[in-house]
Amino acid sequence: MTNKFKRFFSQNPIDTSCDIIDSETLNLFRCSLLYTIFLTATFFSFLVATLSVFDIFPLDTLYKNILYGYGLLNIFSYFLLKHNQKYYFVTMNISILSSLATFTLMTYAVLHDEFRLVWFFLTSFASFILGGRRYGVIITIMIIVIVITLHMRIDLQLSNYAIFTFISALLTFNIFAHFFLNKIEKDSNSLQVRVMEEMQKQQAQEQILLQQYRMTNMGEMIDAIAHQWRQPLAQSNMILFTMDDNLDEESYTKEDTRKKISDLLTLTSHMSQTIDDFRNLLREDKHTANTFYADKALQEVLTLLKNNLKEIQVKQDITEDISLIGYKNELIQVLIIIISNAIDALHEYNKSKEKIIHISMEEKDKYVSISIEDNAGGIDKYIIDKIFDPYFTTKEKSSGSGLGLYIAKIIVEQNMQGSLSVSNSTQGTKFNIEIKKKL
Repeated sequence: MTNKFKRFFSQNPIDTSCDIIDSETLNLFRCSLLYTIFLTATFFSFLVATLSVFDIFPLDTLYKNILYGYGLLNIFSYFLLKHNQKYYFVTMNISILSSLATFTLMTYAVLHDEFRLVWFFLTSFASFILGGRRYGVIITIMIIVIVITLHMRIDLQLSNYAIFTFISALLTFNIFAHFFLNKIEKDSNSLQVRVMEEMQKQQAQEQILLQQYRMTNMGEMIDAIAHQWRQPLAQSNMILFTMDDNLDEESYTKEDTRKKISDLLTLTSHMSQTIDDFRNLLREDKHTANTFYADKALQEVLTLLKNNLKEIQVKQDITEDISLIGYKNELIQVLIIIISNAIDALHEYNKSKEKIIHISMEEKDKYVSISIEDNAGGIDKYIIDKIFDPYFTTKEKSSGSGLGLYIAKIIVEQNMQGSLSVSNSTQGTKFNIEIKKKL
């Protein structure tokens, strides 16, 4: 065998001219097929050799021993491949080449079998499936050389017409197999390109939706800041009016002025802290995942939404100091979206009874489970499966964009490697979040 052929049989023989979609699945299929070939070849070689012992098949001692050796070689290859699939190409070559050698001996040792050349046909077929087009063509050429050489040197008791028919059929099969596999590879490659294009389109669409949500969310944030500032501004105005009214009074002292200034500084500090809280929430830091506590992130959300929660009772059943490694702002964003939806639902649908949001948080193996449940009556069963769809909203167009829960699901399931689901409870709507403790 030339150096070129040695290099070929010692490396990956599978044709890589076209990328086959899901190559891992293809490799698993080829390994499974090779296991079957090993076991089948072992069974039949042992069976024929054993039957010859009882003179059921007239085989000479040499060929009988060769069949036993062929079976042992196949069973050895089977266990070698089972041990480690990195030996696939080695064991495949052992199977194909040992089959060629065995069938070559059969061709001139078992002259009473008129159909013995069929085994070469099966070997060619197996080489195409197991090794690809290039490998199959090389094995087929070797088969043709072997058959022609044997026919010219030994009396195989086969006519020239029989040999010609076999070679013609083998070459015709090769042509069909070559074009058939080429067609499959091209179709697979085309499908892979289409899948990639669709994935890119989906990612681009998600980016557009995310940008639209951010713009909408910024407006909501500004509204929230305005809501947070309204009361401190009113208090500041009252303090200034009081100071102005009392300036001319003799009883008004510098100490009174200092106290009023101190009150103003407290209010402005609160307003400044509000800006910092929302600015930190909007800031993106995707470079480094940090360690944070899930319960502390929740308390930050409740602080940000405290003015919206004035008429709502928040019940908490929370395991403290649950440590997470990830991006805290993303979890805060998800919690704000879900709790804000619960607040809106309570204001819209719960007019008479006490408004309650129940939040529970617990640690489960490698996950943190968070549930947020309201008593607003639940979601209509006909639309509950649609609430995570983009642009779907039960609010008026001016009140909601229909992107909040869609973005929340993307954040939880893609960024946090978790799950976000919704169901109706006995009192209202219940959102369940499960996120990995370590991204």
